[in-house]
Amino acid sequence: MAILIPLVFLFSYFFIRKIWFQLRKIRTVGTIERIELGYIRPNLILPEVKVHYKYYFQSGLYFGSGYLSLSDFLPTEDFHLHLGPGENPILYVGDMEIITEEHIEHYLLSKGGSVFLYLDPIEPYHSRIDTVNLNSITVPSDLL
Repeated sequence: MAILIPLVFLFSYFFIRKIWFQLRKIRTVGTIERIELGYIRPNLILPEVKVHYKYYFQSGLYFGSGYLSLSDFLPTEDFHLHLGPGENPILYVGDMEIITEEHIEHYLLSKGGSVFLYLDPIEPYHSRIDTVNLNSITVPSDLL
């Protein structure tokens, strides 16, 4: 019984701490800088991509990276990704064929150019990707 009371206090401390850290997180938008495909050599491409992003918080510019699934960028479309001749990745989306990593990156950026992030306001360089923002953000122009 003497060991049970300190364990209850310890578990309750960690539980309250976890809830406190989750409640103080702020959801913000970050722009995607680069998308990298993941490889396992010699001939396998991972279904995850590494996303490099930047975001502004208070008076600073912060950079981060994280992993997302390809299906997050293409939620309603069937796709297939494999290595072709010369170890060039090939992405098949519907009846479209996209060759080379640069073209695949451009295509994925056209689908979602920003991500939603959770960041800690006390340590804003600690951020975590939540989801891809599939809605386009445009600014109207009166130049015409």
